[in-house]
Amino acid sequence: MLNADQRTKGQFDFTPQQTATAAQFKGGMNGQATFVGEQYGKAVLSNYPVSDVPRPGLTLGSLSAPQRTAAMNVLKVVLSPEGYQKVIDIIDSDQVLSESGTPYDDGTAFYTLGIFGTPSASAPWMVQFGGHHLGLNAVVVGPNVSLTPTLTGDQPATFTRNGQTVRPLGDENDKAFKLMNALSAAQQQKATLSYQISDLVLGPGQDGKILQPEGLPASEMTADQQALLLDLIGEWVGMLNAADAAPKLALIRANLDQTYFAWHGNITNPSPVYFRVTGPTLHIEFAHQMVDRPGSGIQANGINHVHTVYRDPGNEYGAAWTSLK
Repeated sequence: MLNADQRTKGQFDFTPQQTATAAQFKGGMNGQATFVGEQYGKAVLSNYPVSDVPRPGLTLGSLSAPQRTAAMNVLKVVLSPEGYQKVIDIIDSDQVLSESGTPYDDGTAFYTLGIFGTPSASAPWMVQFGGHHLGLNAVVVGPNVSLTPTLTGDQPATFTRNGQTVRPLGDENDKAFKLMNALSAAQQQKATLSYQISDLVLGPGQDGKILQPEGLPASEMTADQQALLLDLIGEWVGMLNAADAAPKLALIRANLDQTYFAWHGNITNPSPVYFRVTGPTLHIEFAHQMVDRPGSGIQANGINHVHTVYRDPGNEYGAAWTSLK
């Protein structure tokens, strides 16, 4: 379906590495601002607009209608129905931002699909898809599929589509508040961080790093509270299709006593907050953005601009499997 030029621009070598590296890119309105991305071989992970941190691959805007449908069908296979809808909602949110007037490349046309390696039933290969506020990395090694690291975000966090209110990351927000408010006062105090955080700690460029556990361990939660925690975790892990997400969720349940929930901010929903879930096989962060980027068109008032990251410390970019090849 792609011509030779498109294949050259959209397909790259896949060279498995144990960790990705931070990379700096020049961009912004004057071309002199510095933006940090994460490079894994030839792949680039970022939640900045593609004009600030270019992504290798083919933009949706460069594809014909049948090609664009085929590209999105790749995501439908990799993701769960809920995960795919989340991607659509994030893209639509970014289109709203773009139409408000921004000095950078955002909106539907700039989301980019790259294929790394050759699709195979045995050899490792990867699909990367993303743009402003989205970065998906699906590494396939035989029967195994990894979706970490994953970046999601939105601005605006609430918009209207076909007369309906859409909140791309609303469930993540609401489930975290529900968990926090289900804790006792003593548990809330233990979960609350003693310092302020307003953005991701292990965002792009921080691959291979591990934070010391902080907050309230799940071992000190009731069964009902643990169920709320697992439901929250599922918003990220469950973006992957059910068959591939199931073993990851089972491993998270097996390690639940070593999983921690940490919080900063008010416990009244809606409020700007930061929260984190860490365990042996997962690292999740959610951060309302407190400061807007100049000229973004829509003011970030905390709850209107969100960044999140989902990592698997032992299996970023499928490292646990590619290292065996």
